[in-house]
Amino acid sequence: MYKRIDIMYKRIDIIHSISEQLTDGLIYITKDHKYELFNKKAREITGLSMTNLSSHPEGCVEKGDIVIITDNRLGEDDGNLTLEDLGKLNINDKNIKAQSALLAIGVYDNKHFKPLYKHSNNTNLTDTFTLSEKYLGFDIIAEINYKDQLLSITVNDITHSVHYYNTIGHIVIIDSKTGNIKFFQNIGYTIRNESIRDILLGKTYSAKGHSTDINVLGKDVEDVMEKNELTDVIDEALVTKDFSIMSKVYEINKRPVLCSIRTIVINNIIEGVFININDLSKMDELLNDRNNIIENIEKSVSYINKFYSNLPAGAFEEFVGNSSAMLKVKHLAYRASNMKFNVLLTGESGTGKSQLAYEIHKIATPDKPYVEVNCSSISPSLFESELFGYVGGAFTGASSKGKIGYFEKANGGTIFLDEIGELKPELQVKLLYVIQNKVIYKVGSTNPIPIDVRIITATHQDLLKKIDDGSFRQDLFYRLNVFPIEIPPLRNRKSDFYLLMNKLMERICQSYCIEPKVFSGAALNKITSYSWPGNVRELENIISRSIALCETKTIYPDYIMLPEESIRGNLCEQLAFKEKEIITETLKMFNGNKKKTYEFLSLSKTVFYKKLNDYDIHKEA
Repeated sequence: MYKRIDIMYKRIDIIHSISEQLTDGLIYITKDHKYELFNKKAREITGLSMTNLSSHPEGCVEKGDIVIITDNRLGEDDGNLTLEDLGKLNINDKNIKAQSALLAIGVYDNKHFKPLYKHSNNTNLTDTFTLSEKYLGFDIIAEINYKDQLLSITVNDITHSVHYYNTIGHIVIIDSKTGNIKFFQNIGYTIRNESIRDILLGKTYSAKGHSTDINVLGKDVEDVMEKNELTDVIDEALVTKDFSIMSKVYEINKRPVLCSIRTIVINNIIEGVFININDLSKMDELLNDRNNIIENIEKSVSYINKFYSNLPAGAFEEFVGNSSAMLKVKHLAYRASNMKFNVLLTGESGTGKSQLAYEIHKIATPDKPYVEVNCSSISPSLFESELFGYVGGAFTGASSKGKIGYFEKANGGTIFLDEIGELKPELQVKLLYVIQNKVIYKVGSTNPIPIDVRIITATHQDLLKKIDDGSFRQDLFYRLNVFPIEIPPLRNRKSDFYLLMNKLMERICQSYCIEPKVFSGAALNKITSYSWPGNVRELENIISRSIALCETKTIYPDYIMLPEESIRGNLCEQLAFKEKEIITETLKMFNGNKKKTYEFLSLSKTVFYKKLNDYDIHKEA
């Protein structure tokens, strides 16, 4: 008896193995309405298995995320989306009726950002219905293609599409912190309970990726297929001998499939039903041509998805930006982190060169030392001893114990030399020697110390011009410029503003235990219209000031004090007036706590108290 059972199971395994190689979808349902076979092709057609897709981890929509929706018939889509649900995106338009076609872009759970949307009560649209907007720095296109029965959402040239047969809803979510796509729909989303309504109500969605595969064997029919005409036919087939249907179109979870159905009868007893399915959208030659075009487009941008999927957890978390320019910078930085070449970071002051240097180090050698040196802040007479250290009694005023220099502290890890363009010619020679020979000499010593460090340098100056005027050595430049990375100015990547502002707001409020605030849409527009000569550093200062001034949860344009709004007078008078105002308001924010105030403003205690006296703030605070 047991031998027969073993043989039977082996035969079942063989059948399963063969079915996995077939190009048609095969489903076998037993007489007790359970799935016993659901081959690879059937899983792909129904969305239970997703291969060769972009990926995203498990998660849920969060406050501040940007949500894009295409819905060809409101209220009759998979989750029966309602106008009340759209209130999550600040859409409260009573002119939007049930069965309307809707295209919408909005910020989730934030009343201060105006949504953009289009709706139509014409259910007989025959061409395309499109919403194309630049929203919070993202180029977004939401479209319903009635001719090809396709819903598509494009964000910065990356498109996610879903075919439909009758009614459907499609949603894409942009992460407010990273600017990456954190969720997109694909076939099989009803099985995963990922309709638009499910998502907007905060339900957790599943991860997608190359290994996404939902196992349904042993589950009941209606655990996978929503009840409809096909499930009724299956019920009928399971009680009707010689039941057969050839090549008829049914829907599996709103997706059209071509089905052939046959009852399996053994010894005059109905044992189950076989269903052969094919994806109807793949049957059309024009559709195939279009899919090939889409595939080629996706290949052209697939390096971005591949790049992000290969990054270690937490990489570039603090170096915010998702514009095409910043993606290129991050890509180069990641490549640099995997090699030990010298890296030269260039770009205007305040673009984040020191942050990127640390990110490169963190990816490459997170458990090794990292030493940052600002070349412009050290006196030239002390620079050599600071950089290489000295032995006891090496010069007047030197400690008898000697001192370890920055290079020795960084041994095995990374040394970051900021403002390298400020280095005096006589010190450039010594740095060149270290790079070439990988040894240092402490001041006052003739004993070489081997060093093994990654050298990252940065400058906002044009080193080629400095070479031409003789103030920077050409041979040193070539040693430092092995792997150059230029960081673009903030004004050239305004699509990153929304992410940057959210990140800076979160960081500042968290640092000083302040309840998080939100920007109004008008405040964001005011910020993006400014040229930002001081780049990210200037943006951080302006946001810090707006937090100090604003007593409400929402930051309106009045609290965004940009330089051109300064009072009239000479530069010194304007700076003094604003400085006094900032200190006074920050003191009020911290209820007169001076320690918290000078820490928040990044002032030393000595400088802070001097400014209190200079501006006679004691009486006003």
